[in-house]
Parts: sequence; C-alpha cells; structure tokens
Amino acid sequence: MKKRIVAVLLAAAMSCSLLTGCHNSNDNKATVDVEKTDYDPKEAVKDFEFGELNEEEKNYVIEMGYFNCDHMCASIIGEKAGIYDALGLKVNLTKSAETVNALISGAMDVGYIFFSKNLMTEDSPVFQAGANHLGGSRYLVVGDSIDINDSKSLEGKTLAISAEPEIDSEWRKWAEENGMSINAGDYNIVSMGQKDAMFALKAGQIDGFACCDPYASTAEFEGFGKIMYISWGANLEEGELLSDDNAGTCCSYAMSKAFREKCPELSRRIIYAHMLAVEYLYSHPYNAAMMFADGFDVDPYVGLRTVYMKTVAEGRTITWQWSEQNMINDEEFERQWTNPSVPEEDIINASDSKSSLELSNQLFEETGIPDFNEFIAKEIDDHFPLGMTFEDWYNVAKEIDGISDEDAIDISDTATPYLNENLDKK
Repeated sequence: MKKRIVAVLLAAAMSCSLLTGCHNSNDNKATVDVEKTDYDPKEAVKDFEFGELNEEEKNYVIEMGYFNCDHMCASIIGEKAGIYDALGLKVNLTKSAETVNALISGAMDVGYIFFSKNLMTEDSPVFQAGANHLGGSRYLVVGDSIDINDSKSLEGKTLAISAEPEIDSEWRKWAEENGMSINAGDYNIVSMGQKDAMFALKAGQIDGFACCDPYASTAEFEGFGKIMYISWGANLEEGELLSDDNAGTCCSYAMSKAFREKCPELSRRIIYAHMLAVEYLYSHPYNAAMMFADGFDVDPYVGLRTVYMKTVAEGRTITWQWSEQNMINDEEFERQWTNPSVPEEDIINASDSKSSLELSNQLFEETGIPDFNEFIAKEIDDHFPLGMTFEDWYNVAKEIDGISDEDAIDISDTATPYLNENLDKK
C-alpha cells in the first residue's frame, strides 16, 4: 500500500491467523451482564429540555433500522443502555438490509445507513439528521487460496465483491495501488450479503469478499480469513488518521422528513438519544463492546476490537456531527477514483447536501446538541488518546466500567498483533 498507516496494519495481518489460531465464536461468551454498570441514563438526560408531546406523539412507536455493520455500532446502545427509556421513547429496533427502502417508503422513521447521494437532495423524503461514521474502513478478506502479497492471485477466483469493479471507486483505488485488475471478467463474481459471504468463505465456497466489520475481524479471529486490503474512504497522507477534515460521510443517521414534521418533539429526543449513544461508546467502551457483541452476535473479543478500531485506532470515526467539508471530501474522493464513464448525475456533488445540512443544523440547534470535538477533547482524550495500543485501551476500559480481571474477556491469546504496535509512530 502507498500509505504507511495501511501498510502497518497489513504487514501484521499476514500473521494474524497463525497467532490467533482457529477459534469458534461460540466457545467464548461474554461474562459481563451489559446492564450492570454505574451508568445512569436518567442522569445522562438531565440536561435535555423536554418539550410537550402532541397527540400524534404520545403513543407513537418510532421505527428504527440499522445495517449489520460495525459502522452502525451506536445503533443498539440507545436501547441497551436505557437511553430511549430515559427520554420517554418507544423504539422498535430492527436490523435490516432494507432500512434505506423502508425509510424512503415511510415504513421506518430513523435509521443507521450507508450514505447515499440520492438521500441528500432537496426532494428526497429522507435527510441526514446526523453523522454516524466518517471515512472507512472496509476490507477485502481472503481465504488460504489467495497470496495476500500477490494481487494477481485474485484473478480467476470466486469473489463476493461489486458486480462492476470497473466503476467501483473502492475497487479502483485498491487496483491502482496494488496492481489489481479492474475488469469483472478477470474474476468469478458472486452476489451475496456480507454475513453470508463470511460463512461462504469459511465453508470454502468462495475465495474472498469485500466487507465492513465485524466480518473481517471474525474471519481473522477464527482463522479462516485474512485481511488483504483496507479501504479508508479517504485519501490519507502518511501517518494521518481519519478526521472530519479529510474524511467523507461514510454512514449517516437518517430521518424521514415526514416523521420530523409530524413528530417534532420525538425527533428532538431521538437525535439526542443518538448523541448520547455515541457518547456512551466513547465513555464506556468496554461495556459498549459487550453490547455490540451481544447485539451483532459476535465473539466478545471481536466486539472489543471493533470499538477500539472505531474510537481510537482509525481516529474518532464514530460521530454525530457532519459538515459541508465531509461532502466536499466525498466528492473529491469519488471524482478521483470513479471511472470517467460514470455519468455526472451519478457522482456525489457536495452542493446537493446543503438542504440536508440545513435541516440537520436546525434540529441540532433546537435540541441543544453539543460540539462533538469539544466532547472528545474534554471527556475522552485524556483517558483514550489517539495512538493508544489495544492492550492499553483494554486495561483503561476495564477500569472505567469496573470490570475485574476475573470477569474480563481474556485477550492475551487473541489480541491481533498489529493492534499493539506503537500506533502513534505509524
């Protein structure tokens, strides 16, 4: 890879499966009840100024969806940490690949989704109420049939990737940096969801797949897959981490405009809940990792690794805040890496985001949402500085949530080697 930040990760990833061995995710269960902490959701909402509910809102059940991806790891915290209850919200939470379609049709009110160009235009029935995840990361995970040092070993193999790698910006960037082919005809491409693809790789039915986590981490942890390439969704300079200065809006916290109009008070409360869930992720990362493991049905170690990656190793990528600069970054990335044959109307245009950003800023102002970066600087940086190793992060996280060594998940035999490198020197 051209960027050193990626090279550090990939160099050690080659030995990961050898050091972790073969693990079965069903063998290691969380030993901590995620509900038993000193976190008081009622105390957390004490600064929120509750407004009156209208007749529509009094018995309204908010339909919320989220994708099965670590970029959406804040999605289940509102429920599991008691935040929704503390804000007087009735929420029906659904993990679904159809969340975007459900939002567009009005079947869902809010959702954690992958960012889409079509959802930020002025005539869209949905707007980006808040950010959820900036930048990457996404992975190309391969099995033993692939030499991760030789991109040509991918050719002719069965891969669950974009059906049109020729126009996929992620694949084209990997191809240019690593000498891969961008032609679909050079691969046997199959279409399947990320979770299904992970199981297919484990069963030896495919040779590789593109995904977000927890699938890459699970494949490495269980020893049947290796990370070959990582996409950060940003053009990083050497040593850079993802930030709101260089990253685009990867995933958003979307809201139906119809819901916003008919339920103004509930829309305030639910965006505040999103903010509190992200705060919880950073402030109580060990317990948040157990929530993730439980809600996403993965090994607790994978949960710990996921939260560490999202909040420290990559940068502060989980956030509630987005800006026009993120959209400019998105557009620049797409224009650099998208095939020139792609029609102009299919490429992200930062100017299209103005309407959605205005609605988001208005909602934040009405609700009293604080500045994300100020929260990080005041509450998080001293405890979990960027560059902190996985092991050090794990020890501080245990202490904050009062997790004894006896109850804690043992990472001594499973800690992925590259996560304990000196991250501040990469």
